[in-house]
Amino acid sequence: MTTVSEIVRGQELARLQSANTIREAARYMVEHGVGSVLVMEDGALRGIFTERDALRIFVATRRNPDYTRLADVMTGAPQTLPPDATPQDAARRMAAGKFRHLPVVGEDGRILGVVSQRDLIAAGVATG
Repeated sequence: MTTVSEIVRGQELARLQSANTIREAARYMVEHGVGSVLVMEDGALRGIFTERDALRIFVATRRNPDYTRLADVMTGAPQTLPPDATPQDAARRMAAGKFRHLPVVGEDGRILGVVSQRDLIAAGVATG
C-alpha cells in the first residue's frame, strides 16, 4: 500500500521564514511551480501559506503585499500527516478541513514534504 511518505519522497521543501512578505512568497511559488510554502523558524514548522491565501490577500483585502509578513497571514500550526498515512487518509483530511496541502512530518518532527491534492490525483486517489 502506498503511503504519503512515498508520494513526497525526494521533494524539495518549499520554505520561507515568517518575516518574508506575501509578495516574496508569491514569487517563490511561481518560480518553483508550487502551490504552498512552509513557514519555518529555527527548523520548526510555524505555518503554511498557500496559493489560496495569496489570492485571498491580493484580491480581497487592501494589505500591501510588499509589507505584509507571512507571520500575519499564514495558517499557523497547520494540520500534518504522519509518513505512514495513506493517500486516502490525506484525501479525507483535506476534504474535511477544506484545504489542499498537508505537510508530512516524521516522528522526529522532521518535515518530509507536502502532499497536495494534485499529488493525490496523480496517484489515482479521488479527492472530492
